[in-house]
Amino acid sequence: MDARNAPTAPSASHKYRIPRARRDAVPRPALLAHTLERAADARLVLVQAPAGFGKTTLLVQLAAALSSVPGAQVVWVSLDAEDNDANRLFAALFGALAALELPWAVPPATVLAQLQDASPAARTALGLLIDALGAWPDARITLVLDDLHHVTDAAALQLLDTLIARAPPELCLFIGSRVAPPLSLARWRAGGELVELGLEDLQFDLGAAQALCRARGLAAPSDEALQAALTRTHGWVAGLQLMLGSERGRAGGPPALTGPAAHRHLFDYFAQEVLAGLPPALQPFVLHASVLPELSPALCQAVTGRADARAVLDDLFNRQLFLSALDDAVPVLRFHDLFRDFLRGELERREPGRAATLHALAAAAETRAERAVPHWLAAGRWAEALAALRQMADGLLAVGGTHRLERWLGQLPPEWRDTQADAALLRGLCAWSRWDWVLARDEFQRSHDAYTRQGLERDRDRYIALGMLGACHNALGELALAEAVLDAAAQAPLPPALQVAYDSLRAWHGVARGDGAAVLAGLAAMADNAARAPEARYPNIVDMSYGHFTGLPGTRPLMERLRRLCRGERPGDEVQLPSLDAWLAFWHGEPDAARSALHDLLQRQRQLPGDVMLSISALHLRSLHLAAQGHDAEALAAIAQVQDAMTAGFSQGWRRTYAHVQARIHWRSEDIDGLAALLPDLARPRSAREWPVLDTGAALVQGQHALLRGDWTAARALLERAAELQRGGRLPAFMGDARFALAVCSAGQGELDAASAALDEVLAEAVQDEGQGLLLEPPGRLQALWQALGPRLRCPAAAQARLRRRLAAWQAEGAPAAVANAVPPDEPLSAREREVLALLAEGQSNKLIARALGLSLHTVKRHVANILTKLALDSRTQAAAYWHRR
Repeated sequence: MDARNAPTAPSASHKYRIPRARRDAVPRPALLAHTLERAADARLVLVQAPAGFGKTTLLVQLAAALSSVPGAQVVWVSLDAEDNDANRLFAALFGALAALELPWAVPPATVLAQLQDASPAARTALGLLIDALGAWPDARITLVLDDLHHVTDAAALQLLDTLIARAPPELCLFIGSRVAPPLSLARWRAGGELVELGLEDLQFDLGAAQALCRARGLAAPSDEALQAALTRTHGWVAGLQLMLGSERGRAGGPPALTGPAAHRHLFDYFAQEVLAGLPPALQPFVLHASVLPELSPALCQAVTGRADARAVLDDLFNRQLFLSALDDAVPVLRFHDLFRDFLRGELERREPGRAATLHALAAAAETRAERAVPHWLAAGRWAEALAALRQMADGLLAVGGTHRLERWLGQLPPEWRDTQADAALLRGLCAWSRWDWVLARDEFQRSHDAYTRQGLERDRDRYIALGMLGACHNALGELALAEAVLDAAAQAPLPPALQVAYDSLRAWHGVARGDGAAVLAGLAAMADNAARAPEARYPNIVDMSYGHFTGLPGTRPLMERLRRLCRGERPGDEVQLPSLDAWLAFWHGEPDAARSALHDLLQRQRQLPGDVMLSISALHLRSLHLAAQGHDAEALAAIAQVQDAMTAGFSQGWRRTYAHVQARIHWRSEDIDGLAALLPDLARPRSAREWPVLDTGAALVQGQHALLRGDWTAARALLERAAELQRGGRLPAFMGDARFALAVCSAGQGELDAASAALDEVLAEAVQDEGQGLLLEPPGRLQALWQALGPRLRCPAAAQARLRRRLAAWQAEGAPAAVANAVPPDEPLSAREREVLALLAEGQSNKLIARALGLSLHTVKRHVANILTKLALDSRTQAAAYWHRR
């Protein structure tokens, strides 16, 4: 399934339009001037008040003032209930920022994939957004988030808090909300970086009330009457507007601003003064349209049946109803929240049960599945909701929307959902995205069985589920079941787009069994079918980029072809491509090219720390680079981090694969004690969830250990067994080659012909593929073999000379310094950030750091925030400890 085609953010442009200023909006120059003056050095301006106090109106006026500054940029997001998770909130934010064409280091969709929760990895991914904002060449960016009260998801708010705390000086956020958001307001308030506007600031006084009368063309009441209305409404703009629009006065005390009594008071006004005041023909339109979060002509026509919906919307807005305009051109309007709540309650009172029918009409008219789903759910139309979820699943999963997809699936009745094949498939895909292979396997099995019962009309879905089921079986070491899946697919003439997944499975199945021919056949077929079906290139091809294929005989041209297919189709979106580049460069390239490719991979891994497989691939390859340069301690430290990066479901069957990498490093450095410490784990029988190639690996490491301790007889027996197993169970190249160790052992026993035969096989493959696996063999033993066996080797002398020059280039003078540059420290900090961190680690305050470096206090604070973001740290103490550990 192609999870890369959907947009990364909501596509409705009106969400990002600054609402149109109303004709009767009262200018408040003193409040605007005071707010803008205080906002000049702030990171956050919070406008917080109950509904109807004019928050949006004030934000529109502030945005207009800010936009008049030359070079300034104002971006706007009107939030709603659909933005209530981390991924969707930031998708909306990125959609607003898209107009700025920020210099992103990686595509925004890739950043969004990390933002599903508030984990350290997600906070680090925010560094990409922060860096892009900081690199904006023009004046300050103002980001307005209106109606933040719709967002209650803890992870979303925590990430927003992190963004605000660590935003560059170029960014200031303006937030409108009915309630105080759970952000670090106290800290920013204490630091003078928060501007707060509340109910007292927004309340109308007598002058503002008089201006409102003039703007609405009302006969000016007496000051006493107007003051009485202000007292009664507590300066509440919405209540004042209602009272001014009423033809008769009302007795009683002033209304409360919150609670049931306030709602009853306001709803009475809505019923008697607003809804009843509309022409009878408009009242059903307003009631029926209340099921819509946004009122566009097309959707209003669908739910009301009126072909003149556009004209009706214009009329309603001109009547100064409780509406805001999100898009002038279409138009697109939105009811004020409390008025919409009233209308929905009134609709249920007048036409019980009608809302479900209206939601169904709205869902059917929606052109975007993600906006149709809430309507189908509200309508109780579970089948249509599930069909819409299936339609949009690929796009959601591509941008890390697993949480949102699962939340919608959770709203389906469990007794109905658990019988649906599509629901099982979607739940399996969510589990797969977290590498929870056991749960994914069970869900894919259920979906496949259900599709099978439904017959030929669901064959395509059945083969999608079957392919994912086979991938789970293979990952879990259930190889007989994976092979049965391949056999079943072989009986069906699948189109290329479906066949690619099975080609990928065939290649991985070959790796699991050590079947080199199957690996080559799977990769070749995959490249052919991917060329015919561009939409299938992701995510299947990226599975090839974790080092298990590069270095195996004959794979190089196929891997390079797959790499070209990735790059040619979607430039910039190849999230995993740096991994494939770096592995190919290490096994087949020159040192400088390999180091450059590794540098790019490490940069991508730091930018996307939430991508488990990218992290594992980067750590793995970095360890091999370091080992090839003789930096054994650093190499072992790097590969040890892989265990921490693994998810529980991943580590069950794959942990010992990476323990074999540690053994390879000990073997190369002839560290007998280090290898001995690993033997009890690596030599024990493999579990049912581990691949057969580990049998070859177990014999190899036991033979290497025996060889290092000088037990030639035991070593010979073990290594001959390993070499025999390798013929039918070829190890991934990074785990080792039994034939080289066997050649060393044979030469040590004086059997030079046997040693030459074993080494010749290794050299022939290295020459043919321009492979560099010999980099990871003990260099002293390699040189001794060449000296002892040179005249006996069948490999042409010229080819041997070229190979030796390529290997020697890695050991050239200056290479250790070069690897330090090619493998930079774990922090991707700028030179200035390193200066700040060094002074911070000395215990200096921000004020002293600013004085020492000639910076403003505000700039130092932002540098410290960036440092914490890039290093995924939570405090200055942790940052200081990190610096001292370097």
